[in-house]
Amino acid sequence: MRSLGVIFLADIVGYSKMMAQDEPGTLAKLREFARDVIGPSLKKHQGTMIKSLGDGWLIEFNSATTAVSCAQEWQSITKKEGKMSLRVGIHLGDVEHEEGPPPDVYGDTVNIAARLESIAETGDVAISTSTYLCLDQNQAASFNNCGKQTLKNIATPVEVWSTGRLNVGSKGMTQDRDKPAISIKPISGSSSNVAAFCDELTNDLESYLGKKDWIDSLVQKNPSDDDYQITGSVSPNGPNFEVDMVLKAPGGKTLWSGSTAGSLRQISQFSDTVADQFSAKIFLEIMKVRDKYT
Repeated sequence: MRSLGVIFLADIVGYSKMMAQDEPGTLAKLREFARDVIGPSLKKHQGTMIKSLGDGWLIEFNSATTAVSCAQEWQSITKKEGKMSLRVGIHLGDVEHEEGPPPDVYGDTVNIAARLESIAETGDVAISTSTYLCLDQNQAASFNNCGKQTLKNIATPVEVWSTGRLNVGSKGMTQDRDKPAISIKPISGSSSNVAAFCDELTNDLESYLGKKDWIDSLVQKNPSDDDYQITGSVSPNGPNFEVDMVLKAPGGKTLWSGSTAGSLRQISQFSDTVADQFSAKIFLEIMKVRDKYT
C-alpha cells in the first residue's frame, strides 16, 4: 500500500569503534537509550518503529512536525548525556508499505531519508524541503538552508536544510569537486568564556581560506582524509588566551603548527586578526606541497 509518510532515520556516529572498544558497554547504552528515550518519545510523538538497524533506527511518523520534534529531542538528550552521538535524516513523501509481519517501508522517500542522515554532521538533523515547509516558525528557525545537493543514487537534486552543516565528504553525497579542499574542524575551547570566540574564529577562517579560486574551504566535524585538515583549540592562560592550530595534508601528515596569544579582555576583537594571520601561513604551507596532492 502506498501513502504519504514521514521517514525518520537515525544513526549512531562511530558505532563500530564503540563496539570494538567496549562491546558490552555499548550494548548496555543502546538498551538504555531504547528504554529511556526511544520508547517514551515514540509514544509522545506518535512514531512507529519500523526496524532497528543495529547502529540506528528506521521510524515512520504521520507528521513532519512531530518527526522533527522527536529528532531534536533525541539530539538534545544525547548531547546532554554525552554517551553517544547521532545523525538524523527526515523526508516527507510517498511511502510503499509492506504490512508484514514484520512491517516494512520502501521507495525513494526511504532512500532520500537515508541519504539525508548520512550527510548530516554529528549531532545535527538534516531534512528535505518537503519536511521543512510543514514546520512552524519556531521549528523552522533552527534550520539552515544548505542548498540543493546531489545525493548518491537519487536522480533529482534535493534541497537540504540542517540544524548545522553538512558532511560534504559523506559517501551519501555525489562528489563533483574539481579542486582540493581545506576542511576546518570547529575550533574547540577549554572553557565557556572562549566559546563565542571559537565559533567566530571557525567562521572567519572559513571566509579567509575560501578567498582563493583554486581551493575550497569547508567547516567539517568529520573531515575527509582526502582534504587538507585544520584543527585548533583555544584555552585561557591567566589573563590571556592561547590559540593553537595544526594543518595536515591529505592522508594525515602534519605540514605546519602554530600558536598565538592575546588578552582575554579583548578576545572579542581578535577572531578576524587571528584568522587572517593563520590563513596566510596555511596558504604558504599548502603552496609548498600543492603539486604533490593535486
